[in-house]
Amino acid sequence: MLKFSKLMFIALVAFMIVAAPGFAADSNDVSVATESAKGWGYIGAGIGAGLAIIGVGMGIGRLAGSALEGMARQPEAGAALRTTMIIAAALIEGAGFFALVIAILLATK
Repeated sequence: MLKFSKLMFIALVAFMIVAAPGFAADSNDVSVATESAKGWGYIGAGIGAGLAIIGVGMGIGRLAGSALEGMARQPEAGAALRTTMIIAAALIEGAGFFALVIAILLATK
């Protein structure tokens, strides 16, 4: 788990380094440097969106695995666990969609 945390930290730092020039670019200037900076912003937004999707996938996978394990241990609690799992999965997906929208909006800025 520690190795994964280090990898995610490095990816986050790389995202911030790559995205910063694109977000700082002036949209009224059409110079080559600005176009290049916009390109870096698109790459940064793509990395951010990818990280958001990876996080959502891992969260929902972990949630479903834990719920299924709980249902296997106590079958009578299956209905309550299923309902709670669906609500939590919807909240996780909502946060993922929010991250995607923010990444896309920042890239097209």
